Amino acid sequence: MNLLLLVIDSLRALSLAPGPGRPATPFFDRLSRESLAFSRAYATECWTLPSHLSLFTGLLPSQHGAHFRALGYLGRAPTLAEILAREGFRTEAVTRNPVLDGTIPGALRGFERRTAPIARLPRLGALPLLLALSKPRLRRQIRETGFFHPRQVANARFALDFARRMLPADAAALDHVLERLAAHRRRGERCFVFCNLFDVHAPYPPCERSLFEPPRSPRELADVALALDALAKIGRHQYLRPGFRMPERGRRLLLQRYHRAIELMDRKLERFFAEARGAGLLEDTLVVLTSDHGEAFGEHGLFLHDASLYEPNIRVPLWILHPERGAAAVDDVVSLRAVFGLARAAALGLREPTLLDESFRAAHPVAIAEHFHTPHAREIAGRFRHDQRAAIRRDRKLLLRAGRAELLDPRGDESSPERVRGARCAAHP
Repeated sequence: MNLLLLVIDSLRALSLAPGPGRPATPFFDRLSRESLAFSRAYATECWTLPSHLSLFTGLLPSQHGAHFRALGYLGRAPTLAEILAREGFRTEAVTRNPVLDGTIPGALRGFERRTAPIARLPRLGALPLLLALSKPRLRRQIRETGFFHPRQVANARFALDFARRMLPADAAALDHVLERLAAHRRRGERCFVFCNLFDVHAPYPPCERSLFEPPRSPRELADVALALDALAKIGRHQYLRPGFRMPERGRRLLLQRYHRAIELMDRKLERFFAEARGAGLLEDTLVVLTSDHGEAFGEHGLFLHDASLYEPNIRVPLWILHPERGAAAVDDVVSLRAVFGLARAAALGLREPTLLDESFRAAHPVAIAEHFHTPHAREIAGRFRHDQRAAIRRDRKLLLRAGRAELLDPRGDESSPERVRGARCAAHP
C-alpha cells in the first residue's frame, strides 16, 4: 500500500468546529462524512519541527529531542521514511516550509527526494519593493525569534528565501504531488509522499497568488496597513514580551485572513482529491490529512503557535482515507504520534492494532503533549520561560507548568482553569 501524508501547517481544529464566524469549508465538511474523521486529535508540540518528528518517529518530543534545545533530530530511532525506503518505497518530501528546507539536521531524514515549490517574484510591482524594504526586519526576526537554525541565521541570502517561501504556492505543490503519484504508478513503484502545505501558515495569504488583496477603498487600504502592523508584531513574537497588547481590530483582521486562507485551502484540496480520484491514484493508497499544530489569535494572550499547550495550539483535525476501511466519526482522544504506527503497519501490511482500532484507542486513552521553551529568543516574559507538559483525556486535561498544575476542560474554551494545589511538574518524563 502506498502512503500519502498531507500536513496543513497551522490548521487548528477550533476554526473548523461548528459555530458562528467559522470559515466556509464544504470540502472539509464532506471529507468528515466520507473518511475516518477524528475530532479529538492532538499534536505532541505546538510548532513544526517537534510535531513533525513525532509523526515521523512515533516518539514524544522529550524522546526524539528535536525541539528548541537541539533544533535537529540526531536520535537513533528510524524515521518512517527510513523504514519504508529500506523496504523499497520511493520517498519524497514536498514543502517550502523553511523549517523543512534541509538545513536543520535530521528533519527530513530518509526522504530521498525533496522538492520546494516556491513562487516566483514578479519583476515589476509593489511586492519586490516591499520585500526589499522588509529585508532588515526579516533578518532581525530570523535572529531574534529562536525558531531558526544557526546555519539559517548566518546565511545572508536566507532572509529573501524566507520571504519568498511566505508567498502562496500550495497549488503548485499539490500539482507536483499528483505528478509524482502518477509517475510512481506508471513505473509500478511503491511510494511514500509527504507534503507540508504552507498557505494557511502566517502571514495567512487571503489570495491564491498574493499576500494581500488589492484595496478597493480607503478603509480597505487602512485595513491592509493595520494587518501589516499586526503581522510584524506577531512575526517578531512581541506577544511573549511583558505588557504586550494587540488592538482588537488588528486581532480580527488576522483571524479574518486566517479563515480566508483556510477557505482557499479547502478549494485547493477539493481540486486535488477530485483529480487524484479521477486518475485512480488513491485506490491503493493510505491518505492521512492533518495538521502539525494549531494557531492562537489572542486566546490566553497568545498568537501564532508557540509557548502554549492550550487547545487552540495543539488540537488539530485528522482525516484518514484507508482503502479497506469505511467512513466513521471518532471522538476518542488520539495523539498524532500514533500516525507513525498506522502508516508503518498499512504500508508494510502488518497485522497489528493501530489508532483505527477501538482496542488500540481503549489502550491509549491519554494524549501527551510537551513544549520545550526556547532559550534563544530575547525579552520573553518570565511566564514563558518554562517547559510544559499536558495530559489529555476525554473530559479532563492536566497542564503542568512552572511547578503548577491546571485542570482544564478540553471541550470548553479553557478560560476558567481550576488550579491544583501542591502539584509539581518535571521538565522531562
